[in-house]
Amino acid sequence: MQFAKCLASLSVLSFVAACSSHGGVIKSGSAADRTSHEIEVVEDTMVLEVQADGNMAGIPSYDMRRIEYFIADYKARGRRHGPLVLSLPLGSPFAGQFESGAQQAMDLAYEYGVSDVSRSDYDSNGSPEAPMVLAFTAYRAIPPNCPSLATISLSRSPTNDPQPAFGCATQANLAAMIADPADLLGTRRADPADTLRRAEVLTKYRAGESTATERTESEQGAVSTAVE
Repeated sequence: MQFAKCLASLSVLSFVAACSSHGGVIKSGSAADRTSHEIEVVEDTMVLEVQADGNMAGIPSYDMRRIEYFIADYKARGRRHGPLVLSLPLGSPFAGQFESGAQQAMDLAYEYGVSDVSRSDYDSNGSPEAPMVLAFTAYRAIPPNCPSLATISLSRSPTNDPQPAFGCATQANLAAMIADPADLLGTRRADPADTLRRAEVLTKYRAGESTATERTESEQGAVSTAVE
C-alpha cells in the first residue's frame, strides 16, 4: 500500500508543482524592506486519497463527504494557485469503479463552481490498494516566535530602541487571520481590463456625454428622513 501511495504522491506532486505558477503573486520588496518578526509563508500540497470499495460502484457516501470538504477547501484556499488535480491509478483492478468515482467528483466540483480540474493519472502496476488522488496547491502562514514579555525588562531602555517583542503579537495575529497567506508574498496580479467598457466610456467622455451607468427606476434609492 505504501508503494502505491508513493506512486500516487509522486505523480500528483509533480503535476501540481508544474502548475504552481498559475494565478501567482507578483513578488515585491527585498529582505531589507521587510519588518522584523517576519511571517514565514510556505507552499503546501494538499492531498486526499480515496480507496476503492469492491462491494459498491462509484464512491461510497462517506468518501463523497470527504471529497466535498476537500473541494470546499480548494475553493477557499487553492483556487487562485492552480487547478484541482484528479489522478486515477492506471491498471487498477477497480478501474471501472474509479472512473465512475471520478465523474462523481467532477460533478461535485461543478456544483461548487469549480471548473479548473486537471486529470493526471499514474501507473499503479496493477495494485488493488492504489487510491484515487485529489490534490491542490495552497499556502500556509507560520507566525513568528514571539519572546515572552517576562524575559524583557520594560523599565530599562538606555538606547530608546524598540523592545525585542515590539510588533510581534500583531504579526502573529495577522498570520492567524489572513485568508490567503500568499498575499503576504506580494501583490496580486490585476485582472484583465474590460476593453469594451473602457472604449465606451472614452467615447462618451470625448463626446461630452455622461459616463455613468444608466439605472432603472427600480435601482433608485433615497436617504431616509425618519430621523433628522
